[in-house]
Amino acid sequence: MSDQIANLEVRHRDANHALFMVLIECCQIIIEAAADEPETAVTIVARNIKNSGKDKMANKEIAECAYRLALGLRQWKHPRAEALGRLVAQIMLADRWEARLR
Repeated sequence: MSDQIANLEVRHRDANHALFMVLIECCQIIIEAAADEPETAVTIVARNIKNSGKDKMANKEIAECAYRLALGLRQWKHPRAEALGRLVAQIMLADRWEARLR
C-alpha cells in the first residue's frame, strides 16, 4: 500500500512539473512572438510569470496563471493567439485534475 501511495505522489509531482514547464513555455512563445510588437496585456502577464523566479507552483497557481494568460490571449491579435488559447484552456483544468486525484 505504501508503495502505491509513493508511486502516486511521484506521478503527481511529475505531472505538476510538466504542467509548470508547459505554462512557462507558453509564456516564452508569447514573449518571443510579440518581440516586435507594442506591449499588450498578455505579453506583460507572460513576462511577469516567466520572470517570477519560481521553479515550481501548485496546480492551483498554475491554473490561475493560465487563466490570466487566457484573458490576455482573447484580445491579442496574433496568428498564434488561438492555438495558445486552446493550450492554456487545458492548463486551467490543472486544479480540477488535482482535486480528482486526491
